[in-house]
Amino acid sequence: MKRQRRVISTAVTVGLLVGLIPGNAGAWPGDLDGSFGACGVSRLDVLPGTASTARAAAVQSSGTVVVAGSSGDRGLIMRLNGGALDPTFGVDGRTRVRVSGLGRYFAIASTSGGGAVVAGDRTAGPVVDTIVARVRPNGTLDPTFHANGRLTVDLGGNDTARAVAVLDDGRVVAAGNANTGGYVARFANDGTPDTTWDSDGRVTGLALVVRAIATRSDGSVYVAGATSSSPTDWRIIRLASDGSVDASFGGANGVTVDIGGQDAITAIVRQPDGKVVASGFGVGSSGHGQTIVRRYLENGTPDSSFTNYHDAFGINDIPSALTRQSDGRLVVAVNSRVGSDNDIVVAQLGVDGTPDDGFGVGGASVVDAGRRSAVNAVVAPPDGRVLAIGSVRQGALDVVGVARFQPDTSTSGVPTQGVIVDGFGGLHGWSAGCQSAPAGFVGNGYWPGWDIVRGVASLPGSAGVTVDAYGGVHGFTFGDGSMPKVLSSDYWVGQDIARGIATVPEGTGGFVLDLSGGLHPFSINGAPMPAVPAGVPYWPGLNVARGLALTPDGGGGYVVDLGGGVHAFGDAPAPNSTALLWPGQDLARGITLASDGSGGWILDAFGGMSRFGTGGDRRARASFGGPAWPGFAIARGVASLP
Repeated sequence: MKRQRRVISTAVTVGLLVGLIPGNAGAWPGDLDGSFGACGVSRLDVLPGTASTARAAAVQSSGTVVVAGSSGDRGLIMRLNGGALDPTFGVDGRTRVRVSGLGRYFAIASTSGGGAVVAGDRTAGPVVDTIVARVRPNGTLDPTFHANGRLTVDLGGNDTARAVAVLDDGRVVAAGNANTGGYVARFANDGTPDTTWDSDGRVTGLALVVRAIATRSDGSVYVAGATSSSPTDWRIIRLASDGSVDASFGGANGVTVDIGGQDAITAIVRQPDGKVVASGFGVGSSGHGQTIVRRYLENGTPDSSFTNYHDAFGINDIPSALTRQSDGRLVVAVNSRVGSDNDIVVAQLGVDGTPDDGFGVGGASVVDAGRRSAVNAVVAPPDGRVLAIGSVRQGALDVVGVARFQPDTSTSGVPTQGVIVDGFGGLHGWSAGCQSAPAGFVGNGYWPGWDIVRGVASLPGSAGVTVDAYGGVHGFTFGDGSMPKVLSSDYWVGQDIARGIATVPEGTGGFVLDLSGGLHPFSINGAPMPAVPAGVPYWPGLNVARGLALTPDGGGGYVVDLGGGVHAFGDAPAPNSTALLWPGQDLARGITLASDGSGGWILDAFGGMSRFGTGGDRRARASFGGPAWPGFAIARGVASLP
C-alpha cells in the first residue's frame, strides 16, 4: 500500500535537464513549515530524561492552543503560541499536575476566561478512576473548582475519561468508559455534580465505547465511539439536556453504522448549522484500517450533500482527531502504519467533504517524523497554520511533538531534508527550506581512503541504504530508525558497475542502477523483489548513467546521465528544461526529488546541488548545509528523506 504523496503527471517525454527557469509557480499550503522546529516538526522535551506525550488540544479565543497529555507520572497541560511554548503559562509554558498515583489527561477544552479544563484518569495501585481538573489562564490550578482545582470520580470499577467539553455557562461535561459501559458526567461550575443531569450528575451504562463528544447550546450532548460487541460498528447517541437518550436522533440506540468489519468513530465535530461530522476508521474485507469521514443531519440521517470520504494512506490507518476551520473546511489527523513505521497524515476536506486539492497533494500531507511518531490532536488556529500534535522520538524517549503546516497563502516549495554520501561511505546531511539538516547516522558502511560507494537512498522510518561499486547494498539508521535487512539480486565482484540506488515508496525494496542504465531489484526485510519499471533509458556498453530517483507514487522516475541530462520514465512528468548542465563532462553524481515530486536536485562530483522543476512546478528550493569539496571530486550520491 502506497502512502507517499502522489505526483500529478503531465504527458511523459524523455528530456534532458536542467535550465533553471521557474515554470509555473504553484502554492504549497499543507506542506510542513520549514521555518518551524526541525523542518516543520518541533520536539518539546517537557522534563529532560522523562517521557512525555500530548493527547488532545483546543484553540482558545486568543488564538493560542492548549494541550493535554502526560509527562512521567503526571498529567500535563501546555499552552502554545504559534506552535511554541507560551512562557506566560505555568512554568515555561507547561503545568505538570501531581496526583496520588499515575495521572494522565486524554482530553482538553478551553474555558471562556482563557483557562482550560482537562480530563483523563488516575491509576493508584489496581484502581483506575476518572480525573478532571481546571486551570486558570496563567496555568495554575483553579481553586474555585472543587476547592483545589481537581477532582477524582469513581464511575464504576476501573474508569477513564476520553472526552471533555465546557458549556456556555461554564458547566463541565466529561465522558468516557467504565466497567458498566460508557458514561457522561456533568459538573457545575464549582466542580460539584450537576444534579439536573440524570438527578445525580452522571449517566452510566451507555451501550458504546466512548471516544468523543460534542455539545449543543441547550446542554444536550452527542456521544460517539463504537458498539461494545465485536465486530464493532460506528455509534453516535444524543443525550437530551437532562441526560436521557434523545431518540429523535437515530432512535433509542442512536445512529449505528456498519462500515464493514471492525469500525469506530474517533472524533466528532458539531457544525453551527447543527449537522454533525464524524471521523473514524473502518476495517473492511482487506483487514486494514481506512480513514472514514461522514456527516449527519440533526435527525441522524446521513447528509446527502456531503461526499463520504474513504481513503487509505498506509497498511493500517487510524484517524485520531478532527477539527473544523472557520470557513467550514475540515481537517483530519491520521496515524498511518506500514509495518513498525508510523507516519502522520493530515487531510483537509472542503465544506462538502471532497478533498481540498489546494492542501498538500490531493488534499493530504504525509509527514515521516520517525518510526515511532504519532498524532493525537489537530487544531486550526486563526493564523491558518494547522498544527498536528502528538509524540515523536528524541534519543531513547518519546517527547511531545508538534508539526506545523504552511497556510493557504504559502507559495514556497515543500521543505526537504536529505543526505549525501561520499566515496568512502560517509553520510552528510543537507536541507532545503528548513532550519536544520539530519545527523546522527549509524551503521553505514565506511571504507576510509577507498573510493567504493556509489549511491544512497532513504527509507520510511529514519533509515536508508547505500550501494557500493560492486552492487552491495548496506543499511543505516538515524533517529529512531531500525536497521533494514537487505537482499540484493545482483552483485559484480571486483567490478565497478553500480552507479546509483533508489527505494520504492513503501520501503519494501528498490533498485540498483548500473553504469549503462540497467535496474537491478533488491528487497528489504523479506518483502518480494519489486518489479522493474518499463521505459528506463539504457545505453548498452556505455558508462553513462549516474543516478536514479523514483517519483513519490513509484509510478516512474528519472535517470541522470554523466553530463547532467535528466531522462524521465514511467509516468514521471518531464523536467521543465532541455538544457545540459555540463555538456561533455563527467560531473553528475546523483539525483533526488522533493518529497512531493515537485522538482529536485542534481548532485555534482564536488557536492554541489543544482535545482530543477518537474512538469508545471518551478525548480526546487535552494539547498544548504550539505558538504562541499571544491576540487575534490568525492561526492557519490544524494537522497531526500520521505
